Amino acid sequence: MKPIIINNIEFAKKSQEISGEIPLARFERLAEIISKTRKNVTNVRYALVGSTKKMHLPSMGLKIEATLPVLCQRCLEEMQIDLSLKFDYVISATAPSEFEESDEIDWLEPSQEMDLNELIEDELLIAIPIAPVHETNCAKASMQSGEKPNPFAVLKERFK
Repeated sequence: MKPIIINNIEFAKKSQEISGEIPLARFERLAEIISKTRKNVTNVRYALVGSTKKMHLPSMGLKIEATLPVLCQRCLEEMQIDLSLKFDYVISATAPSEFEESDEIDWLEPSQEMDLNELIEDELLIAIPIAPVHETNCAKASMQSGEKPNPFAVLKERFK
């Protein structure tokens, strides 16, 4: 599968739209973070819409839907993270000062060859929790071999 390359200024000015699915295996950097067992391999769904309505500048809206297999940091079992992400980008050669303080709009530099796969992968990498854990029904991993008795418990028994 070839990368999806677009001219982001033209895409926005012509109000173009593109959507589809990308196999999770296509994201090399993401593959280093997600679970290696990949019991349930899924695709990443996306939709990109161009516009000139945001601040009267070329802009794009990106929606991403993904289910990522990760390891729970509490029990070390594989779990799924469902992500539903939405981003608004303004395309400008310089960062417009009007939205420096805004968390709702991001800035992209103009590019005649913007790799959409790379943009999607960047957003997924940012969205993954640093230490994912099950919300419920998760047992902490316990030491099975090489466990040592608590030294203070031994002392407590000696001085009874």
